[in-house]
Amino acid sequence: MIGVALILAVLLLSGATLIGALLLTRQARLEREHRISLVAKPLVTSSAAVGNWLKARSERLDARVQRLFVGGRRSTWGMTLGTGSLALTALVGAAGGWALTNTLFGVPAWFAAPVAAAAAFALPRVLLRRQQRKADSEFTDLFPDAVDAIARMLRAGLPISSAVRAVSTEAPAPVNQVFAMVADQMSIGAPIEEALDASSRHIGLPDFRFFTVAVVLQHLTGGNLAATLEILSDIVRKRRAMRLKAKATTSEIRVSAYVLGALPFLIIAALLVLQPGYLTPLFTDPRGHIILIMAAAGLGAGGLTMRQMMRSVTAI
Repeated sequence: MIGVALILAVLLLSGATLIGALLLTRQARLEREHRISLVAKPLVTSSAAVGNWLKARSERLDARVQRLFVGGRRSTWGMTLGTGSLALTALVGAAGGWALTNTLFGVPAWFAAPVAAAAAFALPRVLLRRQQRKADSEFTDLFPDAVDAIARMLRAGLPISSAVRAVSTEAPAPVNQVFAMVADQMSIGAPIEEALDASSRHIGLPDFRFFTVAVVLQHLTGGNLAATLEILSDIVRKRRAMRLKAKATTSEIRVSAYVLGALPFLIIAALLVLQPGYLTPLFTDPRGHIILIMAAAGLGAGGLTMRQMMRSVTAI
């Protein structure tokens, strides 16, 4: 009887050991697959693989087309227009430039064609740069709150890596997207200083660069990182306040620039309505074409000059 009980106990112990080994093996396998999935694409079906391949190719194509229109601009993380949208926008710009110059004003084709080409390039560029400026502005507005959240988590005892991951999931867009890039790089084993440096070069914003320098220095040399980040968030808010103040100060100049830029077109429209034959030589005589070209060049140069002057004041 004792022998039977001993045999049962041995069998139960062996079974429990076997089950524990299987569970540990399964847990180790799942952990290994999770780590592999962070650095490599998981095995998927053929249809899903084709879809992922097409998506990756489409994203690379979109990035190349965006770089073509923005002229090698380094900060393109906020641009979302795809290849199809950019092609349609370029087509609309070319058609509008041709209709405005050749169809409406009767300008010769040798002059209307370059204008249409310039419009096809300029319109997508304007939309892309507008998207990027909007993303930069939203990030700059929300970034101090994210820095304060990281500082509070550090004072609560969390490490900087956990604080960055928390911000990547809880902060509003586009701040969460930027910190998600940092968290993803740290998840695959990159040091926090390398992850922050790569993200700051990708973002290209001075405020985030300041944050990167502060975190890296405190991480390498030690110190009260929470206090440093609180000071940084206060500095970022003051910089934003100065930009808004400069923008408000130059508002009268901007309105004057818009009025002066629109005045020639308003006068031309009024003359075309009141006395259409008065401006006919500008569109039918070769000397009128030269005058139109010189006027457009002068108006464009003046507008760009005023725009650059205003941007130099507001870019603090």
